[in-house]
Amino acid sequence: MNYTILDILEKLINIEEDALKIYIQISETAQNNSLRISVVAKTIAKQEQKHIQYYKNLMHAWDDKLTEPIDFYLYDKAAKLLFEFINNIQLPQINSVKQLLRFALEFERSNIGLLLDIQGRLLEKIDDVNNDIYKVISIIIKEEQEHEKVFMDLLGNSQ
Repeated sequence: MNYTILDILEKLINIEEDALKIYIQISETAQNNSLRISVVAKTIAKQEQKHIQYYKNLMHAWDDKLTEPIDFYLYDKAAKLLFEFINNIQLPQINSVKQLLRFALEFERSNIGLLLDIQGRLLEKIDDVNNDIYKVISIIIKEEQEHEKVFMDLLGNSQ
């Protein structure tokens, strides 16, 4: 079986779906204790839903171009990183909006680090920076960096 970047994109969507579940759970748990935390978590969850749709749209838009197989050894390394990342996602104990925003920021930073690591591992030669796999991962990294900036700005305003 040949693996393509679409297989990796599906795993990235799974990460976003796990994050969505966490924010929904935080929102539901906080409803009785802190309406502010609940509302902010629900807002972040909506952003995660948009991310999921963004990834799906990206897959659809690039579907015809992303048929190039990824070397099994390289795919295996990327899949291992994704598996470890997914298994380390845990529901945090949130007691304030600031703590929630810090968690969201750290999650985004970890996600960006994961993407950069995967991108680096999938590069076999210098010409690979011009291939579609590199371009798609670069698009995703840029999107995640914009999401990270939102949380940085919110934390900057809440201090």
